[in-house]
Amino acid sequence: MWFIISIILALVSFYFWIQFKIITRTFEQIISSLESGKFSILEKHFFLPNSFPVSRFQKVIDSNSISLENLQREKEQRIHEFNEILGRMLDGAIMLELNHRIIFANQSAKKRFGDGKKLVGKRLESVLDSAQILETLKQIESSGDVTKIDCCISISGKDLYFEVTGTLLSGLNDSQNETILLLFRDVTEIKRAEVMRKDFVANASHELRTPITIIRGYTEALLDDDEMSKEQAFIYIEKVHKNILRLQALIDDLLSISDLEKDGLSMNLTNNKLSDVVRGVEHYLGEKDYISKNKIKYSLCEEKNSMPMDNVKVAIAISNLIDNAFKYAGEFDELEIRTYFTDNEDELVCTVKDNGIGIPEKDLARIFERFYVVDKGRSREKGGTGLGLSIVKHIAESHGGRVEVESKMGIGTEFRFILPTS
Repeated sequence: MWFIISIILALVSFYFWIQFKIITRTFEQIISSLESGKFSILEKHFFLPNSFPVSRFQKVIDSNSISLENLQREKEQRIHEFNEILGRMLDGAIMLELNHRIIFANQSAKKRFGDGKKLVGKRLESVLDSAQILETLKQIESSGDVTKIDCCISISGKDLYFEVTGTLLSGLNDSQNETILLLFRDVTEIKRAEVMRKDFVANASHELRTPITIIRGYTEALLDDDEMSKEQAFIYIEKVHKNILRLQALIDDLLSISDLEKDGLSMNLTNNKLSDVVRGVEHYLGEKDYISKNKIKYSLCEEKNSMPMDNVKVAIAISNLIDNAFKYAGEFDELEIRTYFTDNEDELVCTVKDNGIGIPEKDLARIFERFYVVDKGRSREKGGTGLGLSIVKHIAESHGGRVEVESKMGIGTEFRFILPTS
């Protein structure tokens, strides 16, 4: 009897032990599924009590898994859209892990900092040599705030200026909780324009002050010396007149540049032939005693069709090139003005070529800068302002064209004023 009771108790104990194990395993399966967000199929086991809510647990697991899948899909979509936006940006964009390893770089960043090559996987220090940016990264990591700096980065031997914005992002990388985003806006041209503007103001002030000082000095001498001879007074008045003309030329050139810098608002485009415009440039040369018109030779091509241009401004540009030759080329035999089409006829060129003293190679890259003069003594003697070639460049560019120069010392100089035909 006792033996049978013992067996029954043993079987009941074994049953409850098995049930406990199955329930425990089921709960572990439920917890694991909820933690991982993955689907899991619960089975209705024989040893589980009828009251155990397997179906309810299954619904919760399924709902949880679907929700997490939707969230993951939405997250991936957002990240994809985020990367697409960064990829299309003109500004350089680089994303870093906290150890400074690059995990994303858009095309602009690769072009500027990697010469078009892959940057992902490299450390930022191997791509950019900038202690200022490294200090900025430390500041971003410690504060988490959006940080903006202006910095200079040397790339391929050239100093480029960037406005760099950095911030800390979260949840963009599965392996790292936080990511640093750096945006690089190239402000090199803006910086250069600021420097040019400052130089322009300084140079303009100097160029204006010089003739005004001379005029003041000679007029004060005339007023103070009652016994000055007529011959001496005439010399003083002649010098005053010369500097007034120089001052007037400088003001006229400054007004011309100001007019040209209005982004084309003052352009008066009409259909003209360049050859007809060139033939009329003598009107703009005026009665300048240093210009010998019998040295000017024309070789103009035939133009079947007219093209849109501001004929007044183009004539001013060509006349400035002629004026420049007579001022600075020294003694020469002939000044040839020629027009021709390029091989594919998409450009029309007007060249002004002399066989004078030439321009030193070191000056060729700068002669179109405002107030830049190769021979300052000759410029003062001829009444030059240092703005003539800058005006030529502005006029060419306002027509969508360009101006070029080629020169050899002792052989001569050729300027090319180039206009697009369409």
